[in-house]
Amino acid sequence: MKSTKALRILCSSKMPECRLNLHPNEGADIGLMTTQHSARTPEGVTLELHLLNECPTESVEISSRLWERLGRPDRVVLGYADGLIKIDPA
Repeated sequence: MKSTKALRILCSSKMPECRLNLHPNEGADIGLMTTQHSARTPEGVTLELHLLNECPTESVEISSRLWERLGRPDRVVLGYADGLIKIDPA
């Protein structure tokens, strides 16, 4: 499983809970080259991954609800392999 370095979390209450925004550099770290991907978590939740140049480097944009479900960490590490994404507090 490829993984990112620790990414700073940016929260938005307007963002859908099933969406993650990353800078393309972080997407490349986990093997994602196109702008949009679908992945599922180990718990079976489907997430949409969007690679956006507007997203600051070394950060991930997530919904406030997802951030709370993750335990409100300051940083996370993303792991990705074969359509499975893991989001672990750093």
